[in-house]
Amino acid sequence: MGSIVKFAAVNSKIKAIIGKSISREQYFKLQKCKDIKSIVKILKDETNYKKILEHCIIEKVNRVNLEMILHKNYISIYSKFINYFNGEYRKLIKILFIRWEIEDLKVIIRGKYLGDSKRQIENKIAFRSSLNTINYDYLIALKNVEDIIDALKGSIYYNSLKIFIKDIGGKNLFRIETELDFVYFMSIRKKLNHLDNENKEVGYRITGMEADLLNLGWIYRGKTFYKIPPEELFNYIIYNGFKFSKRKLIKLCYANDMVEFYNLIEKTPYAYIYENDDLACIEKREREFQKKYYKKILRENRNDISMVMSYIMFYMIEVRDIISIIEQKKYTGGISK
Repeated sequence: MGSIVKFAAVNSKIKAIIGKSISREQYFKLQKCKDIKSIVKILKDETNYKKILEHCIIEKVNRVNLEMILHKNYISIYSKFINYFNGEYRKLIKILFIRWEIEDLKVIIRGKYLGDSKRQIENKIAFRSSLNTINYDYLIALKNVEDIIDALKGSIYYNSLKIFIKDIGGKNLFRIETELDFVYFMSIRKKLNHLDNENKEVGYRITGMEADLLNLGWIYRGKTFYKIPPEELFNYIIYNGFKFSKRKLIKLCYANDMVEFYNLIEKTPYAYIYENDDLACIEKREREFQKKYYKKILRENRNDISMVMSYIMFYMIEVRDIISIIEQKKYTGGISK
């Protein structure tokens, strides 16, 4: 009974808003748009985003503005979910947000490595909020990646990144990113261990799927773009995923080519993601897979942590789908910054 009472309110809220998600037909309309004005008009007139866009002047909205509005709305919704919980569950929902903080930290680190200006980096920051555990402004103002890592002393990130201070290079940027993702999973699993067995199990099921997808992405990118040796690739693998044993992960790391890589995952739910070796296609199919996975959990309507964990991920994928459509228009000349 306690579990039903605990999750009843937040689950009712999620059920009320999940039905207002962008439909397949609305996605088709957005994809057919020629410019950002058309995209904003559809979002404003036909979707649940009309409330956050009601004061926007369509002619004045640009790509950066729209992304900022979408991300701010996500943060607002996320913050409201936190208020439904207390104790270990509240801590878990808070620590889940570091997934997005890590995305911003990657932007800052990569921007400094590439020599981007302060403004360029700030325009790519998406999740600045009261939920942050690090000082964005301070990090962005530093001169280089080495200084950023040093400035992270005292944070949950420092111990994992300090080994890179003396050797920041292209390959190590990849390793820094994988280390940051590793921090996320370790932090979440520590929090899950404080929950009752029922919620711990569903939490591990959801994060296990996320770990599988990240592992596949790392191995694919490591082999295809960074040419990282198999033994090094395996050092950055997240264990205890959903579908892959340690032995299977080793085989994937040591695959001689992408044909062998695909053959090893052919009988898993993730196979269709890698049927095409185009990176943009892979990323799109990965989002499609995640949406179906989270939708299935949301339909189960269980009185446990799975509903809120799935929805905060499902909603972010919807935001990323919109941003992806905007990006496609930009590269085909349909949208300007």
